Amino acid sequence: MRMRKYRLLTIVLLAACTAGFAQRKALTPAETAAFKEKVIANTRNLKSLESNFTQSKQLSYMEHAVKASGKLYFRAPQDIRWEYRQPTSYVIVFDHQTMFIDEGGSKPKQIDLAANRRLKGLSGLLVGTVQGGNVVDESRFVVDYYRAGSGYAAILRPKDKALQRYIKEVELTFDGSTFLINRIKIIDPTQDFTLIDFENQRKNVAMPEELFAIK
Repeated sequence: MRMRKYRLLTIVLLAACTAGFAQRKALTPAETAAFKEKVIANTRNLKSLESNFTQSKQLSYMEHAVKASGKLYFRAPQDIRWEYRQPTSYVIVFDHQTMFIDEGGSKPKQIDLAANRRLKGLSGLLVGTVQGGNVVDESRFVVDYYRAGSGYAAILRPKDKALQRYIKEVELTFDGSTFLINRIKIIDPTQDFTLIDFENQRKNVAMPEELFAIK
């Protein structure tokens, strides 16, 4: 009986995956250009962005995904704050070329992004997409664009061999009306992946300076 339920679940999951792939259609060069123009137009005057997020990390050696949630804050031109609230509380702030991690201790950890290609690349992706301009850095990634249901998707594969050691592929999903990213999936070379979903996105809200000031 248990094996029957397992097989039934497998069939359902495969059907769901097949349906998801069926909804994804590659954009033509003209459609890709139009998509990029819409992203630029809808984010040109973006000064700030506030969003809830949920994060799920799937590891091959763990039975269940590791989940977390919190708030994301963006302030033009390059300030990003990840505020994790569950299951533990800590803050990550990207400030131009530096990343600060505050876990509630006496002194935040400081990382030079120029010396960490993976973190610098991910920071650049986030800033570039919410800020407008180039949707992604096509000088560093091979990119395929798709229509995905009512939205859009961009599949990125790093060209840089050093970055390939940490990231196999990044999937960015865009809302079809706001043209903001509502999902990021980062796939490791081991096929482990991190999935981040954004909800309740609010543009151009006032943000106090202390949000991005970690001392």
